[in-house]
Amino acid sequence: MFIRLQQKLKNQGTPQSSKNIALLLLAAILVCVSFSLFASILIWILLLVACAAVIRGAIYYNYYRHLPSIRTLNLLAVLSILGLIYSALSDGLLFGMVNLLILACALKLMQMRSQKDVYQLVISLFFLIGCGFIFNQSIGFSLFYALMCMALLLSLACYHAPSNTMHKQLKTVSILSLQALPIGLLMFLVLPQLSPLWHTPKSKGAQTGLSEQITPGDIATLSQSSELAFRATFEDTPPIARRRYWRAIVMEDFDGKTWKVHAYRHKLREFQLKTKQQFKPKLTGPFFDYEVIAEPTNQPWLFALDIAVPADTQSRRNIMQSSDFLLFNRQPVVSKYQYAVRSYPEALANQALTVTDKQINLRLPETGNNRTREWVSNLRAKFQDNNKFVEAVLSHFIDNPFVYTLRPDVMLVDPVDRFLFDNQAGFCSHYASALAYALRLGGIPARIVTGYQGGELVENNGKSPYLSIYQYDAHAWVETWSDNAGWQRIDPTALVSPDRIEFGLQQAMLEEGSFLADSPFSLARLANIVWLNNIRLFLADIDYNWSRWVLGFNSQKQRDLFKSILGKLTPERLSILGVGIVFTIGMLLSLFFLPHWLQNRLGTTQHLYIKALHAFAKAGTQRANWQGPTAFSQHINEHYSHKVSDPFSQLTQLYLRLTYQKKQSTGTSVLSIKQCHRLMRGHLARLKTELLKSKA
Repeated sequence: MFIRLQQKLKNQGTPQSSKNIALLLLAAILVCVSFSLFASILIWILLLVACAAVIRGAIYYNYYRHLPSIRTLNLLAVLSILGLIYSALSDGLLFGMVNLLILACALKLMQMRSQKDVYQLVISLFFLIGCGFIFNQSIGFSLFYALMCMALLLSLACYHAPSNTMHKQLKTVSILSLQALPIGLLMFLVLPQLSPLWHTPKSKGAQTGLSEQITPGDIATLSQSSELAFRATFEDTPPIARRRYWRAIVMEDFDGKTWKVHAYRHKLREFQLKTKQQFKPKLTGPFFDYEVIAEPTNQPWLFALDIAVPADTQSRRNIMQSSDFLLFNRQPVVSKYQYAVRSYPEALANQALTVTDKQINLRLPETGNNRTREWVSNLRAKFQDNNKFVEAVLSHFIDNPFVYTLRPDVMLVDPVDRFLFDNQAGFCSHYASALAYALRLGGIPARIVTGYQGGELVENNGKSPYLSIYQYDAHAWVETWSDNAGWQRIDPTALVSPDRIEFGLQQAMLEEGSFLADSPFSLARLANIVWLNNIRLFLADIDYNWSRWVLGFNSQKQRDLFKSILGKLTPERLSILGVGIVFTIGMLLSLFFLPHWLQNRLGTTQHLYIKALHAFAKAGTQRANWQGPTAFSQHINEHYSHKVSDPFSQLTQLYLRLTYQKKQSTGTSVLSIKQCHRLMRGHLARLKTELLKSKA
């Protein structure tokens, strides 16, 4: 095997070997791109891709000499398509079409026999790379797909110019890519930002994040994740930490153990989506604007501070607002999603409480947690006023040794009783669940809100500051109804662990040491090491700017860009801009095509001179290897009449002029080259005529 490999390496300079390398490179590209879409591709399709690559590799190393027969491939294609049709019924059309494209590429790889097959595979792979951006647009994947595009160009270069060295092929591909880069950037900025023709499907992989139901302890598990949840960019200074309550989900249905979104809310949202009716809160007082870049959740809910409304045309078109003061997208968030929000922190959520809302937010299981029921009954008998009753319930958390912990005991039976009177240690969801339960027992409508609290402030080097909110910032709190003020936030966690609200989870868990205990090498856990924290912030800043300025470049930002260039947008100014863009693209393209065109013109010069040499060779006069153009012209003057020597002498002078000026000066105009070629053709025609006469 070692001897065979040595022979392969020794023969890699041959044209046939370079073509085989091109085919092997195509196989590697197909494998890399297919496995980059692992979460969206069927396992048996990936196995088929791997088999195709192994077959192509075996052929390259001479372990296998025969391609699979057409009959075998056709049978495999029919069976695979039947399997894809069955899968598409459950996974959706887009998943099925992407799998079909990968299947076609794998089958084509196994039966490439001609140049046409190579072209078809290359075009299909370019399209497959484009499909990859449907599922992932992060900067890492974008760089990976750019590398795959360059590898495809390299495979084409190796296939079409097999005699060139790999170094020369890489140089050619790099130059072509750099020349195309400014044109691609310009087209990205000016082409219309149209809505996609399809909705991106939900990922089949599991997503880390909030859920529509919560059992005390669930968020404690979520808080062991350092994954990014979203980022928020503020035009001015962000609100202080204790005011950063990012609402996402309201839970009103309680079965004694688990809180979840009530079915009534789901029906209301479905009705809103069908009728396109927006809930409009009463907005008063000061406001602040910010942009949110949410990570994929496969869910429609969005994150915002109280009380929030969509802030621009694009956001208003895609975002709905529900009667529980939440924002949700018309489609699930399956990729990074940017939206603009305006929040009114002093506005009251005091739209009238309907009979249905009141019933939902007072409903409790008929049995269970008897000690809590008795305790609340005694408090209620003592405090008839709602405000004093709430204060009495909250004082229980203050007067007793409650502990905020990420490692609470499991409480399966009567969890509220055990938490309030026995364990007295839990996470935010324990406190929120116990408080909401007690308030409902006291006849006060209450519900649990889950979302995030706090966030890491990044100053962003003089630009607009932004907050990074991670999964470990997940939080739960209570909203209770007041006839005077509407829904009001009460966070019992703030009473037990003020550090959690003011400084974040890491500071609150400093003594316990449980912050990201399951991820000891997480950069967030090692933030106290300065150089590691700087690396973390640097990588986060790159991802933030990519998400905001590239992925978030929508029609609104494009319009703002045009306004900054043109001022007021009028048809005349837009026409001027369009002409300027076309002219700029033409100039950039000319930088690439003009040198090649001039080089082809130089080839015409050589071609005409060689024709003259062939004419003399037919007449019996062969140019010696040592003779240059001038020496050979002098030789013709000595052995032929002036009718033959004169046109050849003038043709030689034109040949030398064009060749010398091409190499020494860039000032040779296209017009002068055409004129010289016209004269050379005339001299060549006279030369051939006189040689025929002299031969006759």
